[in-house]
Amino acid sequence: MESIKNKEKADITNHCHITTVRIKKIFVAVLVIMAALAARLWYIQIYCHDTLSRAAVSQYEVKITGLDTRGIILDRNLKPLTGETCQYYYIIRNDMRDEQMIRLMKDIEGKEVGTTSSSYCVYRTQSFNSNANEILKEKYKAYVFENSARYADDQIACHLVGYLNEDKQEGVSGLELICEEQLESYGDSVNLWADAAGRIIKGLTPKITGHTKSGTLMEEHSLVTTLDRRIQFLCQQELEKVCDGGAVVVMDGESGEILAWASSPTFNPNRIEEYLETEGDCLMDKVCQSAYPPGSVFKIITAAAALEKGVCNQEQLFTCEGKVTVGGITIDCATGGEEGHGSIDMTQAMACSCNCYFAQLGNLVGCDEIVNMAATMGLGRKTMEDFVYETEGNLPERYRINKSDTTNISIGQGELLATPLQIAKVTAIISSGGKDVTPKVIETSHRPYQAQVISPKTAQAIDSMMSKVMLYGTGKGNWQIPVRGKTGTAEAVYNEENVYTCWFTGYFSQNEKTYVTTVMIENGMSGGESALPVFKAVTDFLSNTP
Repeated sequence: MESIKNKEKADITNHCHITTVRIKKIFVAVLVIMAALAARLWYIQIYCHDTLSRAAVSQYEVKITGLDTRGIILDRNLKPLTGETCQYYYIIRNDMRDEQMIRLMKDIEGKEVGTTSSSYCVYRTQSFNSNANEILKEKYKAYVFENSARYADDQIACHLVGYLNEDKQEGVSGLELICEEQLESYGDSVNLWADAAGRIIKGLTPKITGHTKSGTLMEEHSLVTTLDRRIQFLCQQELEKVCDGGAVVVMDGESGEILAWASSPTFNPNRIEEYLETEGDCLMDKVCQSAYPPGSVFKIITAAAALEKGVCNQEQLFTCEGKVTVGGITIDCATGGEEGHGSIDMTQAMACSCNCYFAQLGNLVGCDEIVNMAATMGLGRKTMEDFVYETEGNLPERYRINKSDTTNISIGQGELLATPLQIAKVTAIISSGGKDVTPKVIETSHRPYQAQVISPKTAQAIDSMMSKVMLYGTGKGNWQIPVRGKTGTAEAVYNEENVYTCWFTGYFSQNEKTYVTTVMIENGMSGGESALPVFKAVTDFLSNTP
């Protein structure tokens, strides 16, 4: 009996031991599981916090691209040349999109822009229609906000301002290209947020950096030019009135600051792809990219060469009989009629733009001296170092010039090619008393040294001759103030037809400032008929503007 009890007691003890071991194993297992769960929880909450947060937030994040965050381009009075128009963004859930909505967007010229969210579509437009806006907000629950657009469809000074590569938002031409480092974008996108139900959270307006900071212009990110919006707008209007192709430059004759830089035809920088697919020249900046035969405005240089080198003075006489043969080539005098001007001096010849006189004068001076003077006054090279796309024009190589070439060059024909910007520089040299005037379009505090390229005496003599052009010559008119100028008409043959490049360049002084204006009209009638009216409009405007 005793042995049985001992055995039962031993069995109970053994069982308890086994149970205890099992409990310990279970406890250990539980501890291991809890530790694993704790580690996993730590991993999720701490280590993966940022990644999981971004993943969760991205479900309600709408990324909007195409915003203008580049530095703005300003005129001399800090009036905007870019970023002055509005564009409107419509954010709509994709499951709300239908044919009517798509039709509405097409009517207001809405363009779909990128978003990282698959739940939303985003449209951008510069056309605001109140009826369409109400429908999109009420029926389609559109979230709408306003932002400045980089360019207007009728962008002012579009050739000088330039345009951007749409994909990278980098400058391709004009100041956008030349000043890319200063103007570069801070990024062209912003994020909006939606709540758990997918509704855009009201009040979270995109914060656009780049244009303003504490309500003031960010000067370090903006570009101040020398342009004057008022003069620029006037020049563009006047060009549109008289031609389909041409250019106008208005410049401060002493400092070289460009006040207007107009090229025609213009283009819409919001639709660049359309121009790239055509053969037109809308994207060509005719102020500095296109070079033309200068015609009779080149007579300024021929006269300067004669006077500066002492070959003759203003009283030098030549006879015009309506035509003349010099160096084996015969030329007509377009202004002298069949009988010509008779015996005239240099001042009279400049006033009536006598080809016969200047052909004879040019051969007296010699082609080398004329070409040298043209180079001295800025032809055949760029006028501004930073403008990578400016053309140099063309001066003939002296060793290839013969007598007939000299005759043509003397009156601005032959192999001569010049840009309106170069002719403006030539004119500014005369207006400044013979000093080298370098054109510039970006405001700087530094004024470069101006070398004396021709003598004050020569500059004064040509100034006097150009005044006679406007008093009784080819520029005669009803002038409110004293003006100086020179007309020019260069003839060429294109597709077996005669075409004319028409010029006027001149200057006047007002309020202690000298304004130089150069006008070039493609396929016009003559310098006096086609180009001079633009100069008169600019002169009338500036002479009546404080």
